[in-house]
Amino acid sequence: MSGNDNISKTMPSVGNAPFWYGSFSAVWVYFKVPVATLNKILATQSSALKAFPFDDLAANGQEYGLMNINFMTYSSDAGVNDPQSYADILQPITFGDQPPASMGIEPTHECEINIVSYATAKAAQTPFGLTSSQFIEGRDHTKTLGNYRLWVPCDDRIAVYWGMHNFGENKVMTHPFTYNNPAPNNPDRTIWDFTIPAPMDEPATRTLLRLQMDDLVGGPGVIASNQSEIIDFSLYPHPATKPASQRLVGSRRNVFGQFKCMTAESAAVAGTPISDCTIKLGNSAHPVVADLNAMLGGSGQFSPAGVMTYHSAPVVAESSLYYADV
Repeated sequence: MSGNDNISKTMPSVGNAPFWYGSFSAVWVYFKVPVATLNKILATQSSALKAFPFDDLAANGQEYGLMNINFMTYSSDAGVNDPQSYADILQPITFGDQPPASMGIEPTHECEINIVSYATAKAAQTPFGLTSSQFIEGRDHTKTLGNYRLWVPCDDRIAVYWGMHNFGENKVMTHPFTYNNPAPNNPDRTIWDFTIPAPMDEPATRTLLRLQMDDLVGGPGVIASNQSEIIDFSLYPHPATKPASQRLVGSRRNVFGQFKCMTAESAAVAGTPISDCTIKLGNSAHPVVADLNAMLGGSGQFSPAGVMTYHSAPVVAESSLYYADV
């Protein structure tokens, strides 16, 4: 019993986990980046983890890893609706503020900038030799590899606050996102196109990035997958508390349902390349832009190392109108 007590004392003091998503749509776009570049960026935030070198990505004697841009829209039902939340919706929020008023059904838009990493303390258990395709398809059964959330721009002040407090995320509250993406109620849309605006302390005309790419609508090279449990890494306590030290922490995200996925391996088998994507880096002064520039080498057209998409299934459908008097 005393052993269990000792273990519990090492756990982060957070509340109300797990967090339940009511609906969820997302795209993950993976890019090949030199491990040395990724590790240099990771070292600015922590020495507890390293970028994972994928053997199949190595070229010219250089190791390469993966970073990904993960755009997501989701909703959650808090069960409590406070009208003050609507009045506050565009008000900036910081770690030290009072908890925000609860919005009953809370819509959230965020975009994680991730580096696929492993904890250096668990190097002995890490599956070196795993390919990038195997990882994207969810075949890391050790679950030692995860997404280190380098930055998480988000336009929902409630998600920003609780993401920092409960999960240690590097959340950045931005102006409202703009996007036109595939969705059940946008059935003709076959392109992902989203713009991540600048943080609230900058003019609304500035941006962090814009990404455009074709959706995975099926056909050669597109396969079904599920990467769950998706491991998310953060540091705890949150840096806003100015702690004397931080520890690497993780959380496990289970996504229920089928992903669409295209990897280097599935594309090669099908003889069809993964569609290029276009990224335009913004003019914001936030380090998000500098880090993306270091990893991607600037704006331009890119050939992703893999793509993954997901839409949660609708739970109710209401038909269009019909004449009921005949």
